[in-house]
Amino acid sequence: MGIDIQKNPEKARSNLGYMAQKFSLYGSLTVKENLNFFALAYGIRAREARKKVSGIIEVFGLKEHENTKAEALPLGLKQRLSMAAALIHTPPVLFLDEPTSGVDVITRRDFWNHITSLAKKGVTILVTTHFMEEAEYCDRISLFYKGQTVALGTPAELKQQAGAKDMEGAFINLIKESEAER
Repeated sequence: MGIDIQKNPEKARSNLGYMAQKFSLYGSLTVKENLNFFALAYGIRAREARKKVSGIIEVFGLKEHENTKAEALPLGLKQRLSMAAALIHTPPVLFLDEPTSGVDVITRRDFWNHITSLAKKGVTILVTTHFMEEAEYCDRISLFYKGQTVALGTPAELKQQAGAKDMEGAFINLIKESEAER
């Protein structure tokens, strides 16, 4: 985004959203309080913050839980709250670290619907995942193994390169190839 993160970390931070794999919001705050906190922390003015919080609560289906303390939420709702907090300031770049880890199949599908919708709106999204079927939803994949990039390309390119029919087979073959080259 043309911003030197060392010279202007606050401006750089305003362009980034981050969702950690492990729930890292404030458990003693309610859903609404967490979202208000993050909105204000990202410099959104109080009146606009109230609108954004209200809107994002609706988008992520958190209305009936808005006054529930975050620590009391089940994992799927905690993950939704985490993603909502990462998006409260409408960042153009979003980092998602294992966003669906530990959630049920329905919540996983809902997350990918949100992710796909954001990407269609022009948000750049970087996702780490161990779920090969999820990697297939991505436009480009960088396969890391033992701290090194062993393959980079679209899902179709990686499957073709690896001579595999699915992403799991592609990853296995590509990792075996990288091991043989070492």
